[in-house]
Amino acid sequence: LAEIRGTQSVQDENPEDKYESLSKYGRDLTQVAKQGKLDPIIGRDVEIRRAIQVLSRRTKNNPVLIGDPGVGKTAI
Repeated sequence: LAEIRGTQSVQDENPEDKYESLSKYGRDLTQVAKQGKLDPIIGRDVEIRRAIQVLSRRTKNNPVLIGDPGVGKTAI
């Protein structure tokens, strides 16, 4: 991390606005969905609800999707 950061340090109250890390490294899935670019997920309601439930927890909120290749982990 020190090698990447170099001599830069955070001095601003809102450093996220300056470096725009989320827009640089992430995708706004809400915007992608509004554009109709997400494939529909059919028949995975139980798995999706369970993942949402785990993500909504205060602690231990890291769901892990395990399965053979091609079973739909990425789609969920």
